[in-house]
Amino acid sequence: MSPLPHRAFGANLAYERKRRALSMTALAALAGTHASEISRLERGLRDPRLSTMVRIARALEISLADLLRGVGGIAPR
Repeated sequence: MSPLPHRAFGANLAYERKRRALSMTALAALAGTHASEISRLERGLRDPRLSTMVRIARALEISLADLLRGVGGIAPR
């Protein structure tokens, strides 16, 4: 069984953020949001808005497709 979409997104977000050695606070500043929002997204406690996903992908310098791997049928890494 595949994980819930917001949980898969959160796992991808945490992976990409840590891969770049960014704190939640640093990523939040780059994405124009709050560290608490990044935390809730990574833990799968919140469904991300499209605009938030786009800002985060840009901040991480990755495609939105990379951030959505394994979410809703998109092929995992």
